[in-house]
Amino acid sequence: MEFYIDDNDFIWSVCPTDGKLVTSQFDSLLQNRWKSASEAGVCRYQLTHLQTKVLPGTFGFVAQLNANRATQRRVPQNLQKVNNPFDPIEFNFNKVAAQEVLLKPVHKEASGKTEDNAAVIINVSPLEFGNSLLVPSVTANIPQRVTLEGLDLLLRLMLLSSDANLKAGFNSPGGYASVNHQHYHLYYLRERLYLETASVEHIAGPCFALTDFPSKGFAFQLHNDPTLLAKNVFILVSYLCANEIAHNLFVTRGKRFGETSTDAYDTIRVFVWAREPSFGVKEEIGFNPALCELAGHLLIKEPPAYEVVTEKDAAEMLDSITRPWYHQVRENIPNLFRAT
Repeated sequence: MEFYIDDNDFIWSVCPTDGKLVTSQFDSLLQNRWKSASEAGVCRYQLTHLQTKVLPGTFGFVAQLNANRATQRRVPQNLQKVNNPFDPIEFNFNKVAAQEVLLKPVHKEASGKTEDNAAVIINVSPLEFGNSLLVPSVTANIPQRVTLEGLDLLLRLMLLSSDANLKAGFNSPGGYASVNHQHYHLYYLRERLYLETASVEHIAGPCFALTDFPSKGFAFQLHNDPTLLAKNVFILVSYLCANEIAHNLFVTRGKRFGETSTDAYDTIRVFVWAREPSFGVKEEIGFNPALCELAGHLLIKEPPAYEVVTEKDAAEMLDSITRPWYHQVRENIPNLFRAT
């Protein structure tokens, strides 16, 4: 079950079309174990081929109908602020069954470490193929907040994948997090997203602005050091946490900022959105604007909403919940990254 992370196995460039790279060991293990667990009935429902369409318009929003997730998932925890203490009475990942654990990633240099173990756990209410939860430190009982160590581990797993379809992300409390135990989503999406190649503008240091998209937020990219990328993103996320600002994070393979001369995806892009908070147990009509939706992947809950959703309506919602917070946070970006 342990999977050893060797930095020498990092894959720095992938092709955004299928069939041109051999599937990596990480992708093969994750996908095969996910399929086996799903077929064994571990999930609350079978994730059959999801009804999917790309909405007409500028941004190529990918809309998917997943009514089962809307009706059969575990009731989200009633979180009332961004920084909630861990509650051992509530559901947490110490309580999952053994058959839900797919991988236990261990950095090769830290092999033999037994405390604060990491795990990749199948999401029993999957949103897409391969949907799993990276829990960087199961037994440490860290509440749902980004840590530098967790983000670094997530980026290293992304670098072990040769599949441009692999996506990752994080929902804070107030950003539709449903479990108050540190975890990051992993899943595969066949359709290409606008964010993989979207243009950005520089703000300060390593931080860029995502302005050519309805979800207004901040962007970072990998050069050749995942730990440095994790540190840069963590500076911003720490500021959001310290100021009780709800947020979402999305990670994808993509083109280097400003790159137009190659078809290859030669970086990892990380997007961070400060957003209008949504505390308590709330269910929006149509879709909940969390990490997938802010990235342009719309998880629609009911057939009528799926039939009528338009880019215009979705874009207006995403803009309205991010624009005011984006401008508020942007004023502080030069100070946050003054020394970088």
